[in-house]
Amino acid sequence: MTSVQLSHGKTEYELHGPEAGPLVVLLHGGSIPMWTWDRQAPVLIKAGFRVLQYDMYGKGKSACPPLEHDRDLFRGQLLDLLDSLGITEPVHLVGFSFGGATAANFTAHHPEKVRSIALISPVFHFADGNSMVRIARLPAVGNMFLHFILMKKALDRASRLWSGADNAEHYTNLFRDQLRQPGFERGLLSFFRSDALDNYSTVYKKIGREGRKTILVWGSEDEDIPSSHIALIRSLMPLSKYHELPGIGHGAVFQASGQVNDLLLEHLGPA
Repeated sequence: MTSVQLSHGKTEYELHGPEAGPLVVLLHGGSIPMWTWDRQAPVLIKAGFRVLQYDMYGKGKSACPPLEHDRDLFRGQLLDLLDSLGITEPVHLVGFSFGGATAANFTAHHPEKVRSIALISPVFHFADGNSMVRIARLPAVGNMFLHFILMKKALDRASRLWSGADNAEHYTNLFRDQLRQPGFERGLLSFFRSDALDNYSTVYKKIGREGRKTILVWGSEDEDIPSSHIALIRSLMPLSKYHELPGIGHGAVFQASGQVNDLLLEHLGPA
């Protein structure tokens, strides 16, 4: 991994693949860092794409700035990263869960920088009815309560994503390591309390009007993103190609990596 100093702190990233290949940027979810893409990045690189993946602020090995961890912080981080790496051509964005919402938010604000979008189990309004967010937003929640309640819930939820996949214990250990990273708990609490997980309808509506090449992938047994939210995204982005994965939960990138990879390669086209 390589790090770069951006506006709000260090960002860990990996950039691999042929220099002449079309650039694909992989955006992980709200609590699992860039190793989310262990099963996708090598396939895309082998197909001839240049792949950029990074840890968002407060996740993985990136800095946890003492700021509100809202949607604009993460949009700005991606913009800073592209600028710092001298990337000026439009890129393909692939976002999973919160990364999907971030990809959409970035595209709505910087349409000239985006070539296509792939949304995998994307967040629409995660705060709506979610117990972890509800706990985090209680006025009296303190650090000890966060540590014993919210961190356990975060681990339990994360473990579901790779349940049944190969190397499940390996991913659980990686996530436990992240829980011990300085600032992770503080960053996660700020993330849950900010607008990062609130309603993204205006964002999806804006990019839906542009008719940009987009695919939407969702597992029929998703425990975190309800079918009603996917239906709303589809209504706001009627030109996007929709692919439903029967029997797959929220962790499609782990549980159905082969199907996801095939869909990504079809969407991206020849490198």
